[in-house]
Formats: sequence, C-alpha cells, structure tokens
Amino acid sequence: MLLWDLVIKNGHILTMDSPREQYKSVLIKNGIISDIVDNETAETLDAREVIDATGLVVMPALIDCHTHLCEYATEGVHHIRGKSQTIAAISNYLDCLKSGITTIGDHHLGHPVLAAPLELLKDTAQNTVLNIKFAAGMCCLGTEPLAYTSSLRPGGNLTLDDLDNSHFARLAVESEFPGENIFITATVANLPCHLVPNGGKRIFDSEDIFKIVNIFHLLGKKIGAHIEGAENIQLFIDAGGDVVHHGHGANNGQFDEMARKNIFLVATPHGGTSSSPNTPEDIYNALNAGVTTAIATDSYLPVHAKAVGLDDIKMVGPKDFLNICKPTFEYLNKHGVAKADCLKMITMNAAQIMGLEAEIGSITKLKRADIILCKGLPVFDFTDTESITTVIKDGLIEFNRC
Repeated sequence: MLLWDLVIKNGHILTMDSPREQYKSVLIKNGIISDIVDNETAETLDAREVIDATGLVVMPALIDCHTHLCEYATEGVHHIRGKSQTIAAISNYLDCLKSGITTIGDHHLGHPVLAAPLELLKDTAQNTVLNIKFAAGMCCLGTEPLAYTSSLRPGGNLTLDDLDNSHFARLAVESEFPGENIFITATVANLPCHLVPNGGKRIFDSEDIFKIVNIFHLLGKKIGAHIEGAENIQLFIDAGGDVVHHGHGANNGQFDEMARKNIFLVATPHGGTSSSPNTPEDIYNALNAGVTTAIATDSYLPVHAKAVGLDDIKMVGPKDFLNICKPTFEYLNKHGVAKADCLKMITMNAAQIMGLEAEIGSITKLKRADIILCKGLPVFDFTDTESITTVIKDGLIEFNRC
C-alpha cells in the first residue's frame, strides 16, 4: 500500500479554483498535492504524518509579490550594515513564514550603504524554506537633487547617465519576475515628505520607456514599474509594459486598457508613493474591468496619511498583510465579490504576476503543497497571524502553533 507523506483530513478546503469550501482531505507526496479525497477514504490510508484539520480552513499559503526584505528593510528594521545584512534578511523571511507567507517577490534595487550583491542574497534565499524570487531594478529617490541606485551597483550612488541600454539589459538578465525593474516616477521611500520634494516626479520620457520595455522583452523578460499618476501610468501602458506597481492615480479607462492588454496591477492600498494610495473602490474598479490584481505589503512601508481604513497601523510588515487587505476585501464583498475571489489577490493572482501560477496559488492536483491551516477565513474572520495555526511548505510542516 502507498505510504503518503502527509494527509490533511477533515478540513474545510478552499482550493481557490472554486468559491465553495469542500469538506474533504488533501493527500501529499514528495511535496506535491497528489489528490483531494473524501474524508472516509482518507481514514483508510497510511501516512507518515496526519493532521486532523477539523474546524479549520485549509487553503493555499499566502503570496506577497512586492517586498523589500533583503535590502532596505534590513537596515530600516534591524539597523544593520555590512555582513549582517544576510542575517537580517533571514529574520525578515522568518516573519513571513510565521505570517503564512511562503512565496515572496523581493527586490534588489541597490542601496547607498548596503553593499551585498544580488547573487549573495539569492544564495541566502535558497537556504531558506521559502520560495523567494528577486526583481533586479534601478531606483530613483525624490530628494533634491534626485538620487539613483541600481541592483548592479549596490553600496553607492549613480547618475542618470549610468543607466544606459547595457545597464537595463543586465538588469533584465538578473531579474526573476516583473517587479519594480524601473522607477518611472521618483519614490518617497520611507522618508518624511520634506526630505523628498521630488517624490512623484517623472524620470523617463515616453521614448526612454519604450526603449527600456523593448530591451526586457527582447531578452524574454517581462517588466514591472513603480508608477504614480495617470499620465505616467499611460506612458507605461502605451509602451507595452507588463506589471504596474502601485498605480496610484490610475483611472477606469486605464483599467479597461490594462485588461485588454493583459497588464497586471500590484496594488498597495496603504502607501508607497507620494500620491494617495489605491482605495477599495479603485481596486474594485480594476477587478471589475478584468485586470489581474494583487495586493502586496511593500514591506516595510509606513502607512500613507490618506490610506483608507488603516489608521491603527503605522508601519506595514509581513504580519500586517491581512490588515492592509481588510478595508478592500470588505468593500469588495459588500459589492458582490465572493470572499474566495478576494483572497485570490494574495494567492492565485499574485502567483500569476510572478509567473508561478502553474506551481502554486491554489490547492490543485500536481501543484506544490504550500498550504496554511487557519481558524476561519483570513481577513474576513481574522487578521492576526496567531489564527494561522500551521504553515506547510513543499509538503513539510514548517511552522505549527497547535
């Protein structure tokens, strides 16, 4: 008789392929979801380990497709420099695991002080249990004068002239998913407004954006961009870009065009630019237009003064993932969006944006067994991470509060 590695029985399974929960059991072998069977069948099977999930929701693990945990958050959260950067990154990644997040879209944009190269951080990530993909990019900070950094030159500053065609080609080669590969508008980062008077200023003109997008596409890579403001978003849409990050200020006509052109949106309803962040209505309009939309933490990030319904949060990290989704999910559900479809923004849709939809994002046969067990539906029934009782990565129990 076949010996299963893990059987999760008697749970309320939310597969994400269907809006309805199934009262069934999940069979796991070699890190893969092998089948979903009736509980009666599961009782007859042999397994190395069995979890009785009675009263618990069993669903795909969470995916945060926009973070800065290996670089800016290591200095910002842990106040470290030098060789300790990798230790701080692992600490941040552990917080993700404990929050039910098993896949991360992290960023390496260069940092004026932190000099760890992307290759070292990729090696560090491979030694964790998480699935971590890196976006290599350049960054423009809205100081006076503007300050430029790049993944290719960590630990120092650049000029705009350094960002030539060959530079963007090398970024494309190094990048593993379409994150903030370019900053079309200058960022305020985590700085007080008076220190970033040029936050939101356009950095590249239409010709430059077309050229950069084309470089990525010629090398077989999709490209994402940090953008705020409708005029700037339109330039990226016109250039054939792939993923709009933040997209603060996008209008309904642009959502319609993004849907037609299969351009994705990573919303950050808590902040991330100088503009007012995505409102619940904005995100509803994007989804209603047919835009594949995810919500991400941009960890670690202070909450914008005009963020809707997030007055109790000052700084957003992995543990706040569900909290930042709550105002939006409640609005969406009130306007007819199924709860499971809301949760797709932090599972299936995020997987698609990262190009991982064939591997993760739903509880489906032959997908990786990245699963969480919860005391109810995330966001709708709870926002505290303590209600996520068990985190399973590649079929192994990696975190268990029970």
